[in-house]
Amino acid sequence: MMRFLLCIGVLVPVMLVVVLRLAHAQPVSDSPTKRSVEATRTPESVQVDGRLDEPTWRQAKSIRGFVQNEPDQGVPATFDTEVRLLFDETHLYVGAVLHDPLGPAGLRVPVLQRDFDYDASDVFSLILDPFGDERNAFVFQVNPYGAQRDLQVREGITFNTNWDAVWTARTHITAEGWTTELAIPWATLRYPAPQEGEAPIWGVNFMRGTRRLGETSGWVAWPRSYSPYHMQFAGELRGLEPPPPRMNARVQPYVLLREERTGGESNLDNLDRAKFGGDLKWAVSTSTVLDLTVNTDFAQAEADAQVVNLARYSVFFPEKRAFFLESAGTFDLGYSLFTPFYSRRIGLENGRPVPLDAGLRLTRSTSTEQVGALLIRQRETDFSPASHFAIGRLSRNLGRGGARLGGLVVARHDGAFEDEPATSNIVTTVDGYARLSPTARVTAFISGSRTSGRALPGNGFASYLWLRNNAEWGYVGFLQDIASKHYEASTGFIFRQDVLLNSPAATLDWRPSWRPNAVRKFDPGFSSYVYHRLSDGAFLQADIRVTPIGIAFKNSAYMSLSTGPTWQTLDAEEAAFFRPLGAEIAAGDYRYTRVRLQANSDLTARMVASSNLEIGGFYDGRLSTFAAEMLARPSPHITFKGRYELNAARDLGTAAEEVTSHLVAAEARLALNPRLQFLAFYQYNTLADLGTWNVRLSYEFRPLSYIYLVFNDARYFVSTTQRMAQPALFEPQQQFFFKVNYLAQL
Repeated sequence: MMRFLLCIGVLVPVMLVVVLRLAHAQPVSDSPTKRSVEATRTPESVQVDGRLDEPTWRQAKSIRGFVQNEPDQGVPATFDTEVRLLFDETHLYVGAVLHDPLGPAGLRVPVLQRDFDYDASDVFSLILDPFGDERNAFVFQVNPYGAQRDLQVREGITFNTNWDAVWTARTHITAEGWTTELAIPWATLRYPAPQEGEAPIWGVNFMRGTRRLGETSGWVAWPRSYSPYHMQFAGELRGLEPPPPRMNARVQPYVLLREERTGGESNLDNLDRAKFGGDLKWAVSTSTVLDLTVNTDFAQAEADAQVVNLARYSVFFPEKRAFFLESAGTFDLGYSLFTPFYSRRIGLENGRPVPLDAGLRLTRSTSTEQVGALLIRQRETDFSPASHFAIGRLSRNLGRGGARLGGLVVARHDGAFEDEPATSNIVTTVDGYARLSPTARVTAFISGSRTSGRALPGNGFASYLWLRNNAEWGYVGFLQDIASKHYEASTGFIFRQDVLLNSPAATLDWRPSWRPNAVRKFDPGFSSYVYHRLSDGAFLQADIRVTPIGIAFKNSAYMSLSTGPTWQTLDAEEAAFFRPLGAEIAAGDYRYTRVRLQANSDLTARMVASSNLEIGGFYDGRLSTFAAEMLARPSPHITFKGRYELNAARDLGTAAEEVTSHLVAAEARLALNPRLQFLAFYQYNTLADLGTWNVRLSYEFRPLSYIYLVFNDARYFVSTTQRMAQPALFEPQQQFFFKVNYLAQL
């Protein structure tokens, strides 16, 4: 039986390659007929106020005729959208009139923060492909209240949502809808040097989201199984006369004043209360960018959400620090739960910040390749040695069919510390991506690690494979992860060593003609995760989740009912440290079934509710989990969010315990406008008896130049006896920061 299950790792990928290669569920052309638009040079200055009342806008050609992608693909958009393009020596300007007969009452804008939730807000999008290679997209989005969102997308599927560009957007709400003006400096964009006698042709598309209708529309239609950022479906932008690329550098120094206290006593000397540093970004050429950071600081980063981990595997936390978010896509292999490079391994040690002395990053992106290099020095502290990191990345495109082959090298050296010797870890990875058909794709990598300097140095290997077909009718895919016993990525994220994971899954996108008008689609499906120990083939765990009911509504509401069995085999070594909810679980075999009900209301409404109820067996006991979130948005300027999670176990573990945990989180966000924001975030976890505050005021006084006021507070609600036994651990911790950073474009 075990051998049969292990064979899945070989047979299923081969079978799926054949199935996916033959999967042509829709007539998708790789070379669709191109729509074309021409930009107009303006001799006059454009005042970016969102009103489009300058005479020069009337000279620009009008772009209309948007077509729905959702909910009724190919049908003309419900409301008209009109776009015009201007340019001068310094900027590309985009003006749009977005008609809506309900005027302000019809708009859905939940928040005013930068990088807002795209799915919950009305939005206008400009999508540019300056290289015309149909691989890379620069995306600029704005909602009716002027909040901005920008991102970079590679191959239409790899998103860098944390790219922050220098550009300006203003809006104006009218009785007939809203209008917007975008001003994008040429210096913000990367494009090839204009050839003498040749007019550049850029890829372009415009997209609109009308959330109360659940409608997404675009100037150029794209298949629903693709994202709107697949630039092979974009139109052509002609008539531009961009200036020759010039030195494009920006300097962003900062000054930080801080105070840190433990139990009311200051932790800092007078000299430590002030900190200086900054970043330099220099576009060496149209395709190459050099970043330098000195005495790096992340005081303004938002706090991580607390979680209750009931699984046997590590929890992945997203990166939130600006320096590592910038150009993160260059080093991203496309799968966050198993990756040789995980930037949170730098500058953080068990959740505590570690100072970074300096860092250098060089990235190059052309129509044929992507190159990246990252060097970081991490300072020695009382709890960690000095460390040096070096990451190198090369990825080359193969033809115009979307194939890609790349390599990644991640090296880390930790100096000797206390009684521990110096250690080195080098991970080398080769990865690839290919389109097997218009809707089928494969992503894979194979990785090897070498660790030295310890008593038992070792070498290991790992691999990752994801085959999927994402068509009009739905999704079918197969995921496989392998990590050997000695595979170690000390600058990466591995959910577990010595493991073989096989995971087939399928979901239907079913839109029968008889469905109620409020329903967008039904999406029944299944997913499965089967784990074996790689070294001896022993079974570890299997989870099967069948979703017979999944209903997506046009207003973005959703509900699903799923159920499925879980098999667990817990050996003595793992049972020694595995403590879900603090209960001791005996080694042995377990089988149980759980049922999950999920639902959320209209995500664009002023009041949004979501819930998740899961009940059933859990190892040798029973576990009920209930999570709920309530979001109140009386206006785009005010947002309140509350989250609650309950875990109630009975007859769990060797002591047949009854254990209950509560996790409470509350957040208030106030915004005078998109540039002045106040955030207060509180969390309390009964398992850790820990309550934390993160309070932040930010003011963007010019594009990407900020003033921050930050207050953090963490305190344990433990007994006096515990506090007296370990005062350094349980004393209240407080931090105060005042930070100013200023961006100067050279």
